[in-house]
Formats: sequence, structure tokens, C-alpha cells
Amino acid sequence: MTALANPVLGNCTAIACCTAGAALRSIEHFAAATGLGRVAHYEELASLGTLPNVLFFLIHFGISDQGKQALLHQIRAHPDLRIRFAPVILISRDLDTEKFLSYVEMGFDDILCLPDAAKLLSDRLLNQLNRDILYIETSKYLGPDRRRLDMPGHTQSGRVSTSRMHVRLYIHRGLAEGPAIVKRQEFWSRSDA
Repeated sequence: MTALANPVLGNCTAIACCTAGAALRSIEHFAAATGLGRVAHYEELASLGTLPNVLFFLIHFGISDQGKQALLHQIRAHPDLRIRFAPVILISRDLDTEKFLSYVEMGFDDILCLPDAAKLLSDRLLNQLNRDILYIETSKYLGPDRRRLDMPGHTQSGRVSTSRMHVRLYIHRGLAEGPAIVKRQEFWSRSDA
């Protein structure tokens, strides 16, 4: 992939969630190719000082599924909205359908399979910005709305509405203001009425 200059993504910071060495170089190469600005390793997050308005968490496919789930939980539980509602993107190799769907259910904002054209990957990253994105919050899940996958056999029980309530959060991520909740709707189950 050749480096792509992007005036929007160039103002964003990529947080590389991976081991040092080849995996980190791979994420840095991806960030440069898609036009993302600065790259910092996840362990450097606390030392960044003032956080930029828009972060992209880029999770390398080499992390175990349990590690991916733990990272998603840490990010979505963070008190800073710039972290909690930052796009979390899985950078992967080609995946079979079942594995791909398990990652969608896990709560990634997007899953980008390499290799692919830098322009296409950049467009997918841009799709996370400057529009309202529906997130669902339950007692066990906070992440993008995945109801279209609510079919027999789904595996992420935390995504399903609890017997009490779920919340719809409409998130808007802009360069100037960062992520913001623009609309909040609470839904209680009929059995609690």
C-alpha cells in the first residue's frame, strides 16, 4: 500500500493495540497507507497528555480473541468519551464468514481485511466520522447496533436486551468536537411495566 494523504484522517490519532515488533510496524504501515496522522501504542495512551478529539483504536488480528474482548471492554468502560466512543477497528487477514460474524458480534465498529486498496480502507475509516452512529448499551454490552444479527444461534449474549432495559445512544464523531452523544433513548421491557 502506498501512503495516502487525507486531510480528515490526518488529524486523527491511531492507537495501535498489538505487540511490539512486526505487529506494530504493520499497524504503522496501515495508518500511513490510509492517511491516519499520529500513531501511538496502546500502552502510551496514558502518557499522551491532552488527547486529540478523534482516536481510532486499531486492533491487530494477532491478539487472542480473549484479548480482543478484554480490550473492547477496557475501551468501552473508559470514563473519557473520546476513548469510550472512539472507533475500534479490527485489522485482520481474510476471515471466514463465521469468524467475521463473531467479531461483528463482539462489538467492533468495523473489521478491515487486508490486503485491500488503501482508498477503500480509508473510505471505511472515514465512514466512522461526521455522521450519527447508533450504539446499544445493556448491562453487558456497549457498542455498535448489531440487531441485524439477532437470529438463532447468535453467540454474544451481552448484546441482547436484558430483562430490564437497553439504551440507544446516537454517537456523532467530529474532528472539532470529538465524539458526542447527540440522542439518548431508554427502553424498558414490557415485563417490568
